[in-house]
Amino acid sequence: MLDFAIFAVTFLLILVGAVLYLYPASRQASGIPGLAPTDEKDGNLPDIIASSSLHEFLVNLHEKYGPLVSFWFGRRLVVSLGSIDLLKQHINPNRLPLMEMESTLRKITKERRGRAFNRHIFIDTLLQGSLSDQQILEDTMIFSLAGCIITANLCTWAVYFLTTSEDVQQNLYKEMDRVLGKGPITHEKIEQLRYCRQVLCETVRTAKLTPIAAQLQELEGRVDQHTIPKETLVLYALGVMLQDSSSWPSPYKFDPERFNEESAMKNLSLLGFSGSQECPELRFAYMVATVLLSVLVRKLHLHPVKGQVMETKYELVTSPKEEAWITVSKRS
Repeated sequence: MLDFAIFAVTFLLILVGAVLYLYPASRQASGIPGLAPTDEKDGNLPDIIASSSLHEFLVNLHEKYGPLVSFWFGRRLVVSLGSIDLLKQHINPNRLPLMEMESTLRKITKERRGRAFNRHIFIDTLLQGSLSDQQILEDTMIFSLAGCIITANLCTWAVYFLTTSEDVQQNLYKEMDRVLGKGPITHEKIEQLRYCRQVLCETVRTAKLTPIAAQLQELEGRVDQHTIPKETLVLYALGVMLQDSSSWPSPYKFDPERFNEESAMKNLSLLGFSGSQECPELRFAYMVATVLLSVLVRKLHLHPVKGQVMETKYELVTSPKEEAWITVSKRS
C-alpha cells in the first residue's frame, strides 16, 4: 500500500507536469476568475503544497472564486470545473480517457490473438482462456487502472461508514436477509440488492473516492460564457462536485437513501461513478464490495472504535491517513 501511495503521488505530479510541458497552454488569461501566479517560475505550485493536496487546494479555490476557476502550474494556465452544471457543458470526466484506452487495448488484442511472441504479456494470458473480446478488454482495464486500490478503499470506507450509522447498517442487514437468506450470493442476487448499491454509491460520494480527473482541451472551447484556450489542462474537481450543496442536500451526511431520488443517481452517473458511464474498474469494485458486505453484515454487528478520528489522505484515490479500526460483535 505504501509503495502504491508513493507511486500515486509521483505519478500524478509527473502526469500533470508532462501534459503541461508537452502541450503548453496559452499564457494569455481567458477571463476566468482565479489565482494569479504567486511565483514567476512555479506559478501556484507553492499554494498547492501549502494546502497539503491538490484536492484541498481546489476546495479552497472554488469556495473563494466559484464553480469555474483558473490557476497556474508553472507558466501554464489550468482551469478547474467544480459543479455538475458546468461538467454537463464539457465532457464526462471518467469516460473519455477510458474510451481512448479501449481503442488501444482492442487494437493490441487483435494484433496478439492467435500469434506467438517472444515476450508474454498479461493480455496473452487472457487470450488463452475462452473469454470474449469485451471481457478481455474490461479485465485488462481493471488491472491497468488501479482497480485493486480503488476496490480496497471502497471496501474500507464502506465498512467504516456503516459503523457510523446503526440505522443504515440495520436496513442493509434486512435487505441482505430478505434477498439472500442464508444462501450464497450470486450475480443475479447482486442485481436485487438495491439498497446495498445505494450504500456503495453514497460511500463513493461521501469519501470522494476519486477526487480529481483531468482532460486536455484539444480545441478552444467555451464553458459558462468563458473561453478555455486550446491545449489548456482542464481539471474536474470531482471531490468538490461530490459535496456541492446545490446538487446534494446535506452533503456531509452519510445518507444512502438520497439515491432513492432519480436525480441523485443521475448526478453520480454524470460524474462517471454509476450507470452507463460507469468505468470497468468501478464496476469490479462495486461487485467485490457487495460480496464483502454480504458476508460481514449477515454475520456481524459493526461498531466504531471510541475516540477514533478518521483523517483523509487525498491522492489519485482517497484513503484514510492512518489504519482504520472497527469492533465487531456476533449477530444472534
